[in-house]
Amino acid sequence: MGTNIFAFIIVLGVLIFFHEFGHFLVARLFGVGVEKFSLGFGPRLIGKKIGITDYRLSAIPLGGYVKMVGEEPDAEIDPADLPLSFTHKHVVQRMLIVAAGPVFNILLAVLIFFVSFSITGIDDIKPVIRQLQKDSVAQKAGLQVHDRIVSIDDTGVDAWYDIDEAVAESKGKTLTLGVVRNGTAVKIDVKPELKQGIDLLGDNISYYDLGISALPELMAIVGDVSAGLPAEKAGLKKGDQIIAINGIPIDNWRQMQSLISSSGGVELTISVRRGEDDFKVNLTPQFVEDKNHLGQVEKRYLIGISTQPINIPEADLVTKRLNPFKAAVESLSRTYSICALMIRSVVKMIDGSIPKENLGGPIMIAKLAGDQAKQGIGKLVQFIAFISINLAIINLLPIPVLDGGHLLFFTIEGIKGRPVSIKVREVAQQVGLFILILLMILVFYNDLTRFIFI
Repeated sequence: MGTNIFAFIIVLGVLIFFHEFGHFLVARLFGVGVEKFSLGFGPRLIGKKIGITDYRLSAIPLGGYVKMVGEEPDAEIDPADLPLSFTHKHVVQRMLIVAAGPVFNILLAVLIFFVSFSITGIDDIKPVIRQLQKDSVAQKAGLQVHDRIVSIDDTGVDAWYDIDEAVAESKGKTLTLGVVRNGTAVKIDVKPELKQGIDLLGDNISYYDLGISALPELMAIVGDVSAGLPAEKAGLKKGDQIIAINGIPIDNWRQMQSLISSSGGVELTISVRRGEDDFKVNLTPQFVEDKNHLGQVEKRYLIGISTQPINIPEADLVTKRLNPFKAAVESLSRTYSICALMIRSVVKMIDGSIPKENLGGPIMIAKLAGDQAKQGIGKLVQFIAFISINLAIINLLPIPVLDGGHLLFFTIEGIKGRPVSIKVREVAQQVGLFILILLMILVFYNDLTRFIFI
């Protein structure tokens, strides 16, 4: 719990600082006076006043704000302060000041990814084939498990990242792989296959693939046993290996899962290996209907067991670093991909394609931040980049009281040639605040349900 809270404060503090610093920097660039620069809301804890700006740390660490001179259109302003007034700046300048917060959050993500790719490096796996799909283009070309790929089209390969990049960029063009097999160097030509799949949000995608993986095939070894389901009732335990079903030898988890799913609820004879002992149990898979993360109903037969965690040998792990140019390109690409994913996620939540139960709030962020912190500072920093992009996208939603709402008002002002009336703004902001309160109630409810009540 302590780690979660500390990590949450670090994550939120960094995000708020960069967001508000964006507003502050562009406001000062256009000559707008800033009265307060606050990390947090509520009573002032500590701070220092420099010029007209009070830089402060406030009591409630759930946000922050920059208070500018003349920020409220109906506020009385001393004539001497008119050159510093936000309201009296050109509408384009006001739009840039408001947009600067989310933009700085996106720039923070780009910076973090650049440092990760070029300096600290990213965790990767050695380019050794640990899994080869049956009848894949790689198998047909002659590749084998334990082959080490050392080059692609005469370009050196030192991590799995290089393989993924070459295959993705091949556009189906034949690749010449330099392979080391049992100490012998060989060259193998293989043409990536265009495949169809589904992404995280359930949309159809096309991608090129060789049918190889750095991760070994999962063995049919029981990780956890779910209470009250057939496996527990039959006496299966963590660590048991399923070696056969109805006399059919089981080589991996995927094969076992397929046989259970297609059982039709008919009783199965499961051959089990526990330590040095082999024995058989009879059980009947249970039919269940549940929803996946997209809210889609999935009907299947199961016995109530899960896999063991994937264990990658320490010797197979490498740190991949990119040259500055490639790191810059990759950091921009990664940031763009996450932005696009977030925008699609928001759209799908609005139209109901993704259930509202997937929304998370401060408790979920704290939990995830704590998990990342336990894996090391590098993981936590990359998590900050991901949440920073989320914060930018959410803030750009056209909801009054958010930056996107202000941008909407300024856009209307730019088109009409006059500001939106105070009355309309007040009503819109009340509606926007109501929407945000409902959203906060929902995410807190989801968090409590997800992490406390269940």
